[in-house]
Amino acid sequence: MGGELCVVGVLPRISRERFAAVLAAAGSPAASEADACWAAVASEGVDPLFALAIFHHESRFGTVGLVPRYDLKNPGATRTSRTGEGDAVSVPGRGQFWRYPTWEAGFRDLARRLVDPGFVYRRQGAEIVEAIVPRWAPAADGNDPAAYTAALRAFVTRHAEEPLPGISLRIDWVARGRGNRPGLALRPEWITIHETANEAPGADAEAHRRFVHAGGGREGVSFHFVVDDREVVQLLPTTEIGWHAGDGPNGPGNRSSLAIELCVHAGSDWQRTQEHGAQLAAVLCQAFQLGPERVVPHQRWSGKRCPRRLLASGFAGFQQRVAALLAVRAGRFFPETGQWVRGDFLTFCEQRGGLELFGYPLSSEQREQCEDGHEHLVQWFERACLERHDELPPGQQVLLRRLGAELLARRRAEGGDG
Repeated sequence: MGGELCVVGVLPRISRERFAAVLAAAGSPAASEADACWAAVASEGVDPLFALAIFHHESRFGTVGLVPRYDLKNPGATRTSRTGEGDAVSVPGRGQFWRYPTWEAGFRDLARRLVDPGFVYRRQGAEIVEAIVPRWAPAADGNDPAAYTAALRAFVTRHAEEPLPGISLRIDWVARGRGNRPGLALRPEWITIHETANEAPGADAEAHRRFVHAGGGREGVSFHFVVDDREVVQLLPTTEIGWHAGDGPNGPGNRSSLAIELCVHAGSDWQRTQEHGAQLAAVLCQAFQLGPERVVPHQRWSGKRCPRRLLASGFAGFQQRVAALLAVRAGRFFPETGQWVRGDFLTFCEQRGGLELFGYPLSSEQREQCEDGHEHLVQWFERACLERHDELPPGQQVLLRRLGAELLARRRAEGGDG
């Protein structure tokens, strides 16, 4: 992985599933809180993979050194707290370290340190690993920053996933000092969808990237992401305020929302552009713990009829697509078996007795031939097997496999008396 490695204001490079699986495979004491830990970091606008790399380097995921010895629940082995959670612990010969009440609290503080405007990292604009590590693990404290940086980069390279699978993503920050990054949005509350009014040939994401970099026109417009049918380009960190909503620098649209501009131009595939935008919105909703109702049209803030095409077709349809994508991403991780349960399988289990009745999941979702002779998605549990039948009405598609009937039929076919 060449070039600078930015870890603040970027999309997560590791899924909740892989994050949890890595901790479970290592026997980490944090594995039982993996989902909450991932969310605590992502919701601060920090890459959870960077936090996981720090955790590995400092204590092999909480299994060696001071962290387990003093029950610190401190993935970064930090000496102070920025969130105020936890308390100081004096370690003989090593000085003060911080003990957190939960692993989630420890991960939250690790991320908060990087985005807190009153702390050294944000004050000095340290967003890349190469700038963060010398402050995180200074040579004056007996560390080797160059070796530490190399170890983190190697870990990230080994475990990184595509933030938007199947969609090209590039980062090209707008230069500081243009006046279109006036402050910080540490926790976005909304995702605002725009559409470009320029339908000329070639008015794609690259053209709008150049437009923003050139100053954004008379109003100094800036977007966090520009999207077309081929790629997504990120122009601002998710931790920075953009100038896009048309309600002034202190208006709620600019101050609290991330901006996605959908680029429409002659010859482009509008449906594909919409899908790319919905995929991106779903990733952002998951990272910042937002529901699909928090994905709103530009019209909400400015009164302008934007995004015109989405409004004409019914903006609720776009929100519903984001909701569907979020449902696929939602789930519960079981570190005991290293498996996830998601969507309607999870709803079915939780509404009918949960762990006590079904036991732990033993497999991921997989396709199998079922009793009706067709292949369906199934998932095995200790005491049940669930099947999803898409031909049935919504809300009735999950069925329990008739394990007893299958076993009886098998015995009879083998010549048993049943």
